[in-house]
Formats: sequence, structure tokens, C-alpha cells
Amino acid sequence: MKRVIGAIIVVALSFITARYAYIKTGDLAWFKLSEVEIDCPEFLDREQVMERSNLELGESIFDQDFASAADSLVTLPGIEAVSIERKLPSGVKLQLHPDQVVLFVRTDKIYGLTRRLKTIEVSRKDKVLPVVTGLSNRNSKKYDNKVNLCYALSLFDELSTLSRNLSNRLSEIHFKNSELVELYFDPGGVRILMSLRNYRKSLSRLVVIDNRGLLGNSGSFDMTAGKMVVKGGV
Repeated sequence: MKRVIGAIIVVALSFITARYAYIKTGDLAWFKLSEVEIDCPEFLDREQVMERSNLELGESIFDQDFASAADSLVTLPGIEAVSIERKLPSGVKLQLHPDQVVLFVRTDKIYGLTRRLKTIEVSRKDKVLPVVTGLSNRNSKKYDNKVNLCYALSLFDELSTLSRNLSNRLSEIHFKNSELVELYFDPGGVRILMSLRNYRKSLSRLVVIDNRGLLGNSGSFDMTAGKMVVKGGV
């Protein structure tokens, strides 16, 4: 029995000693945070990233709250995931992984729409993506376009699943009002008017018509009545 108690005491003392040594080692100047490497998309300001992380220069890298830093950084616009790693003896590396920009959104200017339904400023617009229009001005107090943005993303994804040809030709998704949406296709500017409530059925019919070679490269088509009504030449 005495041997068991002695063993427990030895283990406890060893743990306490190791913990004390860990704390004291972390307090050494050698392990004070002096360098933060930031790998983030170009649309983010590195000073903003550093401030949002709440990492404290001059404090031990072992005392930094990485979980809290990651939770804070992932809320930045256009960011999907964050990874943080220590770079001994005194460095930390932050990696901010961007959310994918799927569509452009035009209000007061051009923004990128990500799969997490975030609108972010984009410095490069050379990427060819459909643009969403017919929304309220982003700077307006009435700016509340989450529902339409969700519809836009769903429309694009549904069309991409049904027809690579049509999704590649799609140039614009325009919301006329809360019930109607217009789709424009290149080349020639084919215009399709459809109801938001039945957009999946309308897209399915549209793909069938296109596969039969009946859509053409120009003209205006109304699909709100449950069938295709030609408004212009094809």
C-alpha cells in the first residue's frame, strides 16, 4: 500500500514539475511572440487581420488563444476557414482561406457573391461570371437582398447541374420584382422571363428546348404561363 501511495506521489510531483517547467519555459523571452506571418486573400487588409486576431505581440506564443482568434477571423467577409500554427521559437502563421466567389452582384458597384451568401469587394473583375442585378443599393438602409441572393445562387447551381452549355452562356440574373426573374444568355442576349416559384420546372423545360436546338441565340421568351411564349425572333 505504501508503495502505491509513493508511486502516486511521485507521478503527481512529476506532473507538477513538468507543468511548472512548461510555464517557465513559455515565459522565456525566446518564446515571446515577435512575428506573425499572414497568408490571406488580397481583398483583406493585413492590419485588420492582425487586429481581429487579438494576438498579442510580446506575449508568450503558448499563452495566445488560437481558438478565439480563429473564431474571430472566420467572420471576416469572404473567409471560409482559418488555420493557425506556431512557428517556434517566436512566430505564428495565420492562413485565411477564401470563400469561393460564384457570382458578381451589381448595386452601387460590383461585388463578389460567395457560396456562404456573403458579398465582398473584389479588386479583380477579369473573372467571367454571371452578374446579379435588380437589387437594392448596397448602401441603402433598405438593403435586404438575402432572399434574392439565395435565389440567384440556387438558380445558377440548378442550371449548372442541368446544362453546362447554358450555365456557361448565362450572363445576367435580373430580379424584376419579388416574383419574377429574367435570365440573359450570350451570345445575342437571349432573354428568359420566369417565375421564381417555379424556376426549377422552367429551367428543366429550358434545357430540353435548348437541347432540341430551338432556343437559338437571340429573342425574348416568357415562361411564366407554364409554357414558352416567344416574344421575339430566334
